[in-house]
Amino acid sequence: MPARMAKVDVVGARGRVDDPEIVIDALRSIGGGEGAALDADMICGRDHLCSAAMHALRAFGRGDNVASTLAVETVLFASGERQISKALEKVSLHPGDERVALVFFDVDDVPAALRALGLTRDDEVLAPSREKAERFGITEAELEAVPPSKYQELVLERVAFAGLPK
Repeated sequence: MPARMAKVDVVGARGRVDDPEIVIDALRSIGGGEGAALDADMICGRDHLCSAAMHALRAFGRGDNVASTLAVETVLFASGERQISKALEKVSLHPGDERVALVFFDVDDVPAALRALGLTRDDEVLAPSREKAERFGITEAELEAVPPSKYQELVLERVAFAGLPK
């Protein structure tokens, strides 16, 4: 079965998150679409989130998704974890976070969705860095083996491996 087609928007944003559950509830109520919000300090580049979204779409298309929603399946891939609880622990928003990574599926008006969430678009929060790669679990030895321009690729490998059967 081919992967479901969806319009995917990946954006970075700024704005204080006092209660992550309010953000999650707002994303659930997006008319005609859905979205995932993650801690941008755990996202090592825009491609990290794009890859997670594409893997999630393929998992749903094949029928081997673990989560019941595309948003949560994306969180699984973005975290590089196979268990939902570990994935949420690793990349979820926390009270006080101010840098947010978002993936929207089939949302027609992303600027309106950001306004509803009380966030301002700032894609710079998604920029890859050594610190993000380290927070993600990339080892010192792995980081030393590649130039800084390849840190994001190390994270992308973990995202891809999250979809492989154990």
